Amino acid sequence: MEVEERLLQVVEGEREAAAWLYDTFAPRLYRRLRQRYGQSGGAEPEDLLQDSFVFYFQNGCKVLRDFLERTPREGRTAATLERHLWDLACGLAANRRRSAWGRKVVLLDDFRAASPEAGSERSLLARDSLSRLDACLKGAKGRVYLYYKLRYFDGLSPEEISQTAGWSRKASYKLKESLNEAVRRCAELLGLS
Repeated sequence: MEVEERLLQVVEGEREAAAWLYDTFAPRLYRRLRQRYGQSGGAEPEDLLQDSFVFYFQNGCKVLRDFLERTPREGRTAATLERHLWDLACGLAANRRRSAWGRKVVLLDDFRAASPEAGSERSLLARDSLSRLDACLKGAKGRVYLYYKLRYFDGLSPEEISQTAGWSRKASYKLKESLNEAVRRCAELLGLS
């Protein structure tokens, strides 16, 4: 059976065809993803593989339908489909990296979660880093520092902060973004990044 016929069956919702698609293309795609993204953070090969196929199967197979509509009949081959899946997975990886890059800050939750043995040098350094970061953030705008305290010392969720402080969700989101930027600046200034 031709690749095109199988893909049309997938679009029509046939489970055996969907299983064929995954079983045929997933192993090679996974090996390629592992070679390219196996050592880098933020783009796990297993997640990229699964998400690529999820994109193919969700919303009535919209991505697969688009592939079939845009690809001439003679181009609907296994090699073309494999290239399309590869491009999709690489696009997902690029989006994750951009997203992670936008969040490149000293993660306060990571600082607080690391609780080495009391009195150890690592514990003292972490505590010192937190207090220096706290002192640096005091210089941020008043509401940003308040958001920081409510979020990371009182442990309130962004929704709880909005309710407690009487801020709109949009204002809380902007404060979160401002806090991320302030933490990034302070981390650079203090050599914590």
